[in-house]
Amino acid sequence: MLQIDSLHLEPRLIIFDKDGTLIAFERMWHVWFERLMEHIGEQVRLDLQTRLDLAGTLGYDPVDGHWDPLGPLTIASTSEILLLIAGQLYQHVGLTWDEALAIVNEAEEVSRALLSDAELVEPIGDVRQTLQHLAEAGYRLAIATTDNREPTERHLEMLGIADLFEAMLCGDDGVPLKPAPDMALAICQQLGVPADETIMVGDSVADMTMARSAGLAGAIAVASGAIPAELLVEHADCVIPDLHAIEIHDEAPVDA
Repeated sequence: MLQIDSLHLEPRLIIFDKDGTLIAFERMWHVWFERLMEHIGEQVRLDLQTRLDLAGTLGYDPVDGHWDPLGPLTIASTSEILLLIAGQLYQHVGLTWDEALAIVNEAEEVSRALLSDAELVEPIGDVRQTLQHLAEAGYRLAIATTDNREPTERHLEMLGIADLFEAMLCGDDGVPLKPAPDMALAICQQLGVPADETIMVGDSVADMTMARSAGLAGAIAVASGAIPAELLVEHADCVIPDLHAIEIHDEAPVDA
C-alpha cells in the first residue's frame, strides 16, 4: 500500500508526467525557448514589439523571466506551441503560412539538439531510486507526457530510467492530449489495468483533470514543476512536494 500525504492507496499502476514531475522543468524549457527564439531571429527580422507580443501569446515575460503557470509554455504540447508561434510570424512578419511553419519547425529541431546535453536534463532528486523502489514493490509504471516521443525517450535513457516504464504515451502519438482522459485510459487499456486501480502523478492542472475525468483512483499533484501548490490543490486529491513523498507503507508486492 502507498502512503501519499494523508492518503492510503493501493493501485496496480502509477502513471507519471515527465517534465516537472521527473525532470526539472524550468532549466530545460527556459533554454529551449531562448534557443528557439534565437534561431527564429536568425531567419526573420523580429522587432522588439513582435518579440514581446510573441512571448506574451505563449505566457512568458522575457523581461523578468516569469512564466504563466497556466499558460501555453507551461502546459501545451510542443506542436501546439509551435503552431502559436507560426501564427504570430504569419500575422506580424508577413510570411506565408508554409514559410512560417518551415521556419518554426527548423528552429525547433535546432533547439531540441541543444537539449541532448545531459547537463540540461536534471532529475528531480534521485528519480531512479524512487521509481525502482516502486517497481520492485510490484507497482507498474507508465508515462503520459505532452512532450514528443523522440526527446522523451532520449531523456528517460539519459536518466537511466527508461527500463522502468511498461508503457508511454507522448504528445505526438495521435492520442487526444491532457486534460482529456484519453492518454490515461489508453495506457490502462494497453496494460490491462482498470482505471480505478490506477493513479496519476503530475505537476499540472491538466494532469489532475485527466486523472479525474478518466476515473482514476487518485490524482496526485507534485509542487516540483511550474505550477504553485496553491493552484493545484483544488484539482488534486493531495499535493506533495515531489514524487519522493510517495511512500510504500507495506512493501509486500501488489498483484500485477
